[in-house]
Amino acid sequence: MKNNNVKVYYGWFVVGGLFWVAFLGPMGRYILTSLFPFILDDPGWSRQTVGIAFTIHLWVYAFFAIAVGHMIDRIGGRKIIFTGGALILIGLICLSQVQHIWQFYLVFGIILSAAVSMTHYIPNTTIVRKWFVKKSGIATGLVTVGTGTGLAVLTPVISYLCAYMGWRTTCLICGFAIGIPIMLIAIFVVRDTPESMGLLSDGEKTAENRYRNLHESENADTHGRLVKMTPQQAMRTKSFWYLFIVYSVTGIPLQGMLTHMVSWSIEMGVSSANSGMIMLSLGLPSILVRIFAGWMGDHFGKKKVLVFFNVISMTVWIFGWFFIKDVTSFFIFAVLLGFVYSAPFALYTPFLGDLFGSLSVGTLMGTITLGHSIIGGIGPYLWGWIADTTGSYALNCIISAGCYGIVTIFLIMIYPVRHKEPLTAASDSE
Repeated sequence: MKNNNVKVYYGWFVVGGLFWVAFLGPMGRYILTSLFPFILDDPGWSRQTVGIAFTIHLWVYAFFAIAVGHMIDRIGGRKIIFTGGALILIGLICLSQVQHIWQFYLVFGIILSAAVSMTHYIPNTTIVRKWFVKKSGIATGLVTVGTGTGLAVLTPVISYLCAYMGWRTTCLICGFAIGIPIMLIAIFVVRDTPESMGLLSDGEKTAENRYRNLHESENADTHGRLVKMTPQQAMRTKSFWYLFIVYSVTGIPLQGMLTHMVSWSIEMGVSSANSGMIMLSLGLPSILVRIFAGWMGDHFGKKKVLVFFNVISMTVWIFGWFFIKDVTSFFIFAVLLGFVYSAPFALYTPFLGDLFGSLSVGTLMGTITLGHSIIGGIGPYLWGWIADTTGSYALNCIISAGCYGIVTIFLIMIYPVRHKEPLTAASDSE
């Protein structure tokens, strides 16, 4: 008789837990998107001043990201995520009490920056890459859907709460509603690696099947030799620095847009109470696209899919420059942008693992996030400065299109590295 009692690979439970961490954790940063128009009234700071807070947050996040990536490779991501949840709880409670701009910069720029570095992209995607090789694209896509879903669902809810309860009370509520669930997920669901539970990556039953998966993935050549670099070896390759530039420059339009999108919608005529709906229009289309992009990357090659979505992103921004005239056209633009802007983030960490191996993917991801945060951190300030100077956000469309053009060029220049060692049971330590 056939045995129907098939046990589900625990890696998928980890993916499920990390989905909810990705759903909640980034709101330690993007809560400011909802708070933005309300902070302009109370305490009355300018868009440029609040934009600086976001820039500080990203720059500080850059250095936390390197440390977090290194610690994940050393001690695992479970403790990191738990600590991040605790910091979100503390940070949002403190944010509800700020009265002066230096306090705002301290809490949002440092405490919440540390919290997000421990609950956002790096720990979530790095842990997934350690559990999956052949299915890393689809697994990462499923996790990053949490971020898009969180932005789509939580941003309008937070905007509504701010309108009717005040932004300070809203921060207090969010501290408990976000921080505590993350800590519980870290305790009861997340595990660092399949090896820590006596399992193999991708749920394989034998080491031979695992090696075959590695051989078929992009990080093994036709001779069965696996890319398995140390961070120092990876950083001596042109491909690493091209990817560093790609991930850095894409942060300028991304962080600028996510910081100012709600404020931009109000400029176009949306009410403050309904302004969070623009993030719903932006976030909902991204949900299935992230999964689809991960699946495409696993089947057609991650580099090709990354190039495709970045070219389409550039096209949408050019379209926005000519098309945005009123509320209706702005929402149409947001929906179109939602279909493309987030898709590449289902693939960057798996692509990094394919290029250099998963042994040090946390450290390497932390390093390229340094560029994303330092260079991309210019975005929120730049968007605010342009809006305050010109009286409109429109010019940012052309700047964003140019950034995606640069990203596409450097993606095309990335090629597989040549430093390889034999793929054998004795040598494989991933």
